[in-house]
Amino acid sequence: MKFGGALMGNASGIITVGRLIEEYSCEPLIVVVSALGKTTNALEHLYELYLDGKEMADDFFKVKQFHLSIVHDILPQVPNELSAQLDIIFDKLWDALADKYENRYDAYDCIVSYGEELSSCIIFHYLQYLGLKTRLICAKELIVTDSNFTDASIDWKFTSKTVSAKLLPVLKNNEVVITQGFVGADMHGKTTTLGREGSDFTAAIIGNLLDFDEVTIWKTVPGLMNADPHRFSNAVKLDNLSYHEAIELAYYGASVIHPKTIQPLKQKNIPLFVRPFYDSSLSPTSITKDSSKDKELPSIIVKDNQILLSISTRNLSFIEEENLKNIFDAFSKNKIHINLMQNSAVSFSVCFNENLVKLEALISELSDDFSMKYNTGLQLITIRHYTDELVNELVGNKKVYLFQKSRVNAQFLVKDKI
Repeated sequence: MKFGGALMGNASGIITVGRLIEEYSCEPLIVVVSALGKTTNALEHLYELYLDGKEMADDFFKVKQFHLSIVHDILPQVPNELSAQLDIIFDKLWDALADKYENRYDAYDCIVSYGEELSSCIIFHYLQYLGLKTRLICAKELIVTDSNFTDASIDWKFTSKTVSAKLLPVLKNNEVVITQGFVGADMHGKTTTLGREGSDFTAAIIGNLLDFDEVTIWKTVPGLMNADPHRFSNAVKLDNLSYHEAIELAYYGASVIHPKTIQPLKQKNIPLFVRPFYDSSLSPTSITKDSSKDKELPSIIVKDNQILLSISTRNLSFIEEENLKNIFDAFSKNKIHINLMQNSAVSFSVCFNENLVKLEALISELSDDFSMKYNTGLQLITIRHYTDELVNELVGNKKVYLFQKSRVNAQFLVKDKI
């Protein structure tokens, strides 16, 4: 089971997590946890302050106080062991904010990973307070990766060995395992991360390697919805969909599932359930090999804060294979994921998540050979199983900068008309 940070932003959320774990603890159970609440965002802010060489003490103590206040809210008396462990983790985080790294991506993984270390420590001690037989196992001892910091790839051979060696004896001893999502380590023991929101992927990796019967992701929504219910009041739950459909939705940005989650489960035909955190008795969304209901409803995915970058050769020569290779190399080097791309004879246009630091680095990388212009503050709307009526409803009153259609998908890069 995987619990995300949105579920654990306060004491009542953690109490609910404890109740759900207790409910399912009669069977072999591994629990993967994300950082509490908005901790990852707070640590990313500390990381940015670190890069800029700015004062970090106030923001650091806000993170510390947030976690300590939750601990005092969920435990009538804080065990000395928990206090000591939290002090050690915060001391390590403070040291990490003064350390030197190979590059900024290495620094990001080291600093931001402390969110999961804090949450797993707190959840572990809360479960012990409830009387559950529990073992905390560090994900860096389980998930072996390459050294592609911020988006590491799994070394499946070594991870299979570590997962089996570390987890199977604990499960046979009828203990509930708690571990961190999102986090791994390379062959040199350096902390890596699996990509933003990568805790789902961690659960899928472990489920695959141990041939588990199911993987469950707990959410604040009734299940996987056909649109963001906070944005669309008429959004409805998708009761069943196939692995293929889930991969497509995740790839285009459905926030409920990390894009890499589905493939390890599909490989072993392990069902993925997306369950409502607030009521475990309600039926979940079931993701299996059954594709019979994939086309019943259109799905709408909206990504805000998009950049459109148009790249042209300086001499107006054609954008050909060699040019495209250089462009893609620059995107890869700067770890920019392309959400939409389109090319003409002399121009190549790409859409990606807004990050001005990465944009400046990319432009610097390409400026010798290409001229570029860009727009910010755009919105990417993806409609899967679209209809013309739905396209008109969502896009008809907006300025369209770029669009693509296939048999199944329609994508529009837009901005509200002024």
